[in-house]
Amino acid sequence: MTSAIYWDTSALLKLYAPESDSGDYRRLLISRPERIAVSTLHFVELYYALVAKEKRNEIQVGAAKSLFQSFMRHADEQRYISIAIDAKATTFSCQVLDRCVGITSPVPLRSLEGLHLGAMNSAGITLLVTADVRMKRAAQTVSLTTIEP
Repeated sequence: MTSAIYWDTSALLKLYAPESDSGDYRRLLISRPERIAVSTLHFVELYYALVAKEKRNEIQVGAAKSLFQSFMRHADEQRYISIAIDAKATTFSCQVLDRCVGITSPVPLRSLEGLHLGAMNSAGITLLVTADVRMKRAAQTVSLTTIEP
């Protein structure tokens, strides 16, 4: 596979909707040679996150749909490597949970976070960009490398 870095939804969202640290994530994107990898989960989670921002008045009314359409256009243009959630991904996500709850300071991993990590594993990707502290801890628990801006 082409050298890739997985951006979870918390990080990818910052590229589409303005947040206080969006500029840091854009600079990170520009500075990294790897292509961004996303899973099929992003196609749902990103839309939900954008609509939630719109409902909280963090972005303009109607912006969620247009921003999501930008993401979909970028995906259609193959700017992202798209990873399907397969049996290997689901198996690994269960293993991640077992590791996360079996440590001295357990990580309260949610199912979608586990599936993101499973998707990474099934594609052989070991680099993760995330803005989510719990996701970062879980990734480090299974020896994945997290990248921060």
